[in-house]
Amino acid sequence: MRGGFPRANAVKHVKDKFDVNALVAICAIDRASLPPLMKYWNPGVSVYGLHELVGNALVMEGEDERSEDLREDEMVEFEPDRQVREGDE
Repeated sequence: MRGGFPRANAVKHVKDKFDVNALVAICAIDRASLPPLMKYWNPGVSVYGLHELVGNALVMEGEDERSEDLREDEMVEFEPDRQVREGDE
């Protein structure tokens, strides 16, 4: 856990400044190793894989409407009215 502190500290900074609650990893190794690290250093920050997010976002022609994502969790509606605060970019 101590070796992962620099990454966890960077996530904490972004979490505090931008109210982030999710981390996306492109690498399978990071996807496997970051959840316990986030649970220890940054409770409340979820770790997702990039391919998982793309899979959830895909809408195929003729597909039935989905109510669950790839993890079999309830689908969350997108909030288009949420805007980035000025100066946070």
